[in-house]
Amino acid sequence: MIKISNLTYQYPISNANVLENVNLEIPAGTLTLVTGASGSGKSTLLRCINGLVPHFSGGYISGEIRVFGSDPLSDGVEIMAQKVSFVFQEPESQFVFDTVEDEIAFSLENSGIHWEEMEKSITFILNVMNISYLRKKYLTEISGGEQQKVAIASALVSQPQVLILDEPTSQLDPLSADDVLKVVLDLKTRLNLTVLISEHRLERLLPYTDIIINLSEDHKVTFGKPQQILPIIDQTPPIVEIAKRLGISPIPLTTDSINKVSLPIRETIHEPKQTLATNGKPVLLNTEDLSVQFNDHLVLKNINIKLLQGEILVLMGPNGAGKTTLLRSFLKMLSYSGKVRLDGVEIKDLPFSKIIQKLSYLPQNPNDLLFSETVIEELKVTLKNHGQSIEKFEFTKFLEPFGLEKLGDQYPRDLSVGERQRTALAAVTVQNPSLILLDEPTRGLDYHAKKRLSVLFHQWQKDEKGILLVTHDVEFAAQLANRVVILEKGQVVFSGSPLVAFTKFPNYKTQTAQIFPNMGWITPDDIVID
Repeated sequence: MIKISNLTYQYPISNANVLENVNLEIPAGTLTLVTGASGSGKSTLLRCINGLVPHFSGGYISGEIRVFGSDPLSDGVEIMAQKVSFVFQEPESQFVFDTVEDEIAFSLENSGIHWEEMEKSITFILNVMNISYLRKKYLTEISGGEQQKVAIASALVSQPQVLILDEPTSQLDPLSADDVLKVVLDLKTRLNLTVLISEHRLERLLPYTDIIINLSEDHKVTFGKPQQILPIIDQTPPIVEIAKRLGISPIPLTTDSINKVSLPIRETIHEPKQTLATNGKPVLLNTEDLSVQFNDHLVLKNINIKLLQGEILVLMGPNGAGKTTLLRSFLKMLSYSGKVRLDGVEIKDLPFSKIIQKLSYLPQNPNDLLFSETVIEELKVTLKNHGQSIEKFEFTKFLEPFGLEKLGDQYPRDLSVGERQRTALAAVTVQNPSLILLDEPTRGLDYHAKKRLSVLFHQWQKDEKGILLVTHDVEFAAQLANRVVILEKGQVVFSGSPLVAFTKFPNYKTQTAQIFPNMGWITPDDIVID
């Protein structure tokens, strides 16, 4: 088992403990879900188990850790790697080689496995992960979600005793996320694998979870079985929110385990209010038969979409469907055929400087945008680049809706993934653009941070901004969407009402829609109680 006793840890640059007097036990062969707010210490706790903390991070640590007889505090990362495989929040940061095949082979090569056996192991894990088609691809030419799958395959191929996954589904579409979890669960059973997963989207994992470890914002740790922990924590998915609202006990872990016969609900069907908000508004961005081709591969084919002023348009689809490619084409980062118009003007006729005055873009990886010494300096750089004054700008007040008002003087790359995501979002919107493109903005964000973000998006909507949101987070999308576009294999397969998208398409049904089919409810707030 994994046993942690009186563990306390402090980073070298901090005066406060990240972990304080942690005591817990994790039996072999279990799946443990590590939850808590962004920045509460989840990643730090996981990195203690394989020795990255403190051997790589430095800092001050006390207490004891035992991982199947090994002591990561004394053994270090090299020895612990024989027992513990780790997949980080940002898979692109852990890659060593250029191609998928070489990356997956890396851990096997380090173990001295013969090439013929290595070949069998690589083929097996590629098939299990359903990514055989990526084998010869360069890591730089596949999507963020596909990179995440490759990172997980690289960790699983050596068949470790302990597998640690830090936000493993954050960039995966719902179907791919289910596929990855099924693989992990299958190997857990077959190999008696002990799995620890840090995840903000608990709805995906609750049915498979044996233990929950919850870290509060003041770094207190609670652990136990899911139905013991879920009623006493506030970072919970819709199914828990619905259960609490309707007085269901014990808390159900799956949407099909709720007996709806005696629930205090009133049957009513309605179109969600947000779909009615943008009638008659001017068009900010539109495409006509937009196509993008890489070499001989047609990535996007005849895309026709439009984004209205004051509208939140959600773009969804499987990994590799072309969503990021579409966003990048709006910035002239890619060659395309067809038309892309910004405020009625073809962007090919606009200099890049004119485009970015109106349009801001948040990419999947926030690190691509963070280069300054402090959060506030990031904002100043953007304002200066746009010729705007910084003298009277109220930076702390601007950072409040992002939950960053206390972090203005912090070095951005020392922040958690969720905090870096919000910093990047603040940096690309501080100049007050009229159109905002967001590629997976909820990556690394807890439920509270996402609620704060949705409030901010609704304020932008009131300010007549247009928002194009790319996300795999179905529950978040359902809270916000005025319209939904679904891409598959580079083509639009649906464009229309959130009610249809989140109730009729199996891969995009929200938990509310699953629990109450045919009721026109897609979020807990839609539920009508007698």
